[in-house]
Amino acid sequence: MKREQNAKERSKRAVKLLESAIDVKISELTQSNRQLKRKVFDLYTIFEISRNFNSVLNYKTLVDSFLLTSLGQVGASVAALYLVLEPSDNSLTLAGSKGRFHGREIPAIVHLQERTLHYLQTSAAPHALADLVSRFDDQDQLVELGDFENGLVIPLIIKSRLKGVLVLGKKVSGQGFANDDSEFLSILANQFVVALENARLYESEKNTLEELKKAQDQLVRTERLAAIGELSAKIAHEVNNPLGIISNYLHLCRRSLDKPEETTKHLGVVGEEISRIARIVRQLLDFHRPRKMEKTPIDVAEIIDDVLALVEWQLEDRQIRVDRKIEESLPRVIGAPEQLKQVFLNLIINARDFMPDGGLLAVEMKGDDSELRIAFTDTGAGIDDEDLPRIFEPFYTTKEGSFGTGLGLSVCYGIISEHGGRIEAGNAENGGGRFIITLPALPVGEEKSC
Repeated sequence: MKREQNAKERSKRAVKLLESAIDVKISELTQSNRQLKRKVFDLYTIFEISRNFNSVLNYKTLVDSFLLTSLGQVGASVAALYLVLEPSDNSLTLAGSKGRFHGREIPAIVHLQERTLHYLQTSAAPHALADLVSRFDDQDQLVELGDFENGLVIPLIIKSRLKGVLVLGKKVSGQGFANDDSEFLSILANQFVVALENARLYESEKNTLEELKKAQDQLVRTERLAAIGELSAKIAHEVNNPLGIISNYLHLCRRSLDKPEETTKHLGVVGEEISRIARIVRQLLDFHRPRKMEKTPIDVAEIIDDVLALVEWQLEDRQIRVDRKIEESLPRVIGAPEQLKQVFLNLIINARDFMPDGGLLAVEMKGDDSELRIAFTDTGAGIDDEDLPRIFEPFYTTKEGSFGTGLGLSVCYGIISEHGGRIEAGNAENGGGRFIITLPALPVGEEKSC
């Protein structure tokens, strides 16, 4: 009987031990499950945050978002982001801060020793600020960060290089930072520093493009002034001819004052020459008069006719004939008239320069509903094969001596590109040079809405 009671007691104790073991196991599993859920939640949160980071290209917005996220996710009281602005400098510069800081003013710059930065870079893991102060007790600047009570320092590493640190103050709840917090912040910091580099690259690219645009605009203005200067010199020569004729006929008028019919005839010639001068000057003013470079629906044929009229005397002086082949009912384009005038003028002057002994300049225009094509073909020597690939490069010229600046065709290329078109260089069947410009046509029915 006693033996049976002992057996029952042992069984009860075994059951209690088993129940206790099961309770412990359940508790461990519950804790593991809770931690697992936290990790899943953290990973999902990091995924969403990372996607948000990658969509932000504004530097300040990105920094603010990172700081607020860091505060919110771990419940910290204050956060400060320090970045390494110069790789050769041991200074960390404050990029932004969030939260309530009850101590001294947050240092704007923190100077750290080489070994401290090296430790943060090689460890690549969050550290308690108190541990860093203890490890590097001779590092005064770390003590200045001591106002981040019970703080945490998270290095920002990319390509094995330290880009900065995130410093967090104590939790609002008063609890310490758990391993899950450190792990979450470490992953978040890695995602942020990649997004930060992308934002910096974007800003750099944006600034570079703005500088290139300014340089392109300057080139356009410079080349335009050069073209105007050359035109002015040529037109001055054209004006001198009729001035000479006027002077001669006025002299004849003085000698024939007693002969009214002859005087009237001479005065008629003077009037014609004055009209000729007025037309030349008017053409120059029409080309040079500054206007807003707003793009509007334009008839390219009218612009080409204006430019041809402007250089008519120069072409005649070189014994260059113009063969104008322009189709009827061509589509209009959206463009800046003055800029397109400059393109056409440059191409015509180039053709003139390569036909010193005269020749033929063919100007052809064709088009359809999608595009307008303008071709300038001369009967000069043409373009050498080795020059064709570089013909639109800035400062590359095929003209001998200092006759060419090497900017004209480069400017033409930039203007046509801005108009959404393209310009191509080549040689015609007769061996002369040929430039073809293609511009997008303005769809029928859209002119009224422009």
